[in-house]
Amino acid sequence: MDKNSFTELKKVLRRDDPPIDWVYSFYVSADNELSWESFRKWLSFDEDEMFRHKDILKKALAGTEGREIFSVSLASQAEDLFSLRTMQEENEETLHDFVGKVIDTYPHTDPYYAILFHIMYDVPAMSADRKKLEDGDVVFESLLFAICPATLSKPALGYNDLDGVTELSRRWTIGAPDQGFLYPAFTDRIGDLNEVLYRAKKEISSDLFQTFFEAALPVTAKMQKDAFNTLFDALDVSVESAALIQDDLAHLDGENVTVLEKEDAKKLAERCGIDTEHFDESYGDIIGDMPLAVAALKESSVVLSTDSATIKMPADRAQLVQTRVIDGVTYILIPVDGSVVVNGIPAMPAIKS
Repeated sequence: MDKNSFTELKKVLRRDDPPIDWVYSFYVSADNELSWESFRKWLSFDEDEMFRHKDILKKALAGTEGREIFSVSLASQAEDLFSLRTMQEENEETLHDFVGKVIDTYPHTDPYYAILFHIMYDVPAMSADRKKLEDGDVVFESLLFAICPATLSKPALGYNDLDGVTELSRRWTIGAPDQGFLYPAFTDRIGDLNEVLYRAKKEISSDLFQTFFEAALPVTAKMQKDAFNTLFDALDVSVESAALIQDDLAHLDGENVTVLEKEDAKKLAERCGIDTEHFDESYGDIIGDMPLAVAALKESSVVLSTDSATIKMPADRAQLVQTRVIDGVTYILIPVDGSVVVNGIPAMPAIKS
């Protein structure tokens, strides 16, 4: 992913006048039926509608590479999207072909609202020192697609002058984008028909992805994290060493290390005091060619769980964790640093001589 171009595009789409030509949107019921659809020019939206859709537009590309955003090189260009991308006016056949493929391949139990934005961005020329000039001769034409799941509002009482206090009708409320894509991607400030930026907040719908794009399915953050944890489980990591891993990942992130290569992972293990005698073999068996994004692995806190207790602490305090065997029982020790509060009650730690 070209980060500079991606950042530029996100800024452009967050403007008061984003370069959107038309918008095709549709609502699919819980029974997987097309309930409503609309094709409109962007400038026909009233102020409130435009505000709500701008919020979706902004969130459709939100996230971090390797965690929610995946740059995928395609084996062939996405021909099924060509007619949509070049469409200037409503074409029912083309639109219904697209919505039919989405309905057939996107798994869901609740309704969802899906939106297809047609981007027409006049890319300004840029000088050698990255200052924008007035005129450019490149138009970035792209499709930004977002699926927004709906949730049923909670039961509640309400008041009106006619009926007084009564039970309010529950309604389906459209939420933030959960999955979607930008095709073609914006690379080197032009459209790249051989690359797609795919966004998934959690799991990627493999059927939806592979219906439109010929490429290996992106490795999600959960898949990366599960493989990473399995790798270190195979290395027999101590409590102290396990606690230090997140602090080390935070330092790597601060040094702008985005991908954890094999040697990086091995050095991380060594810095955390982990025996790496069998590291290469375990890495090959568990990780193999899977890319590991630091953003997908990094957490802001360290959580220590036992059968009887859970302790959560900031990652940068992980070095305080120790274990001790006292009277044959293993304890996790964390030094008291400042005041102690138990369920909101200030408390003094017991001191035994």
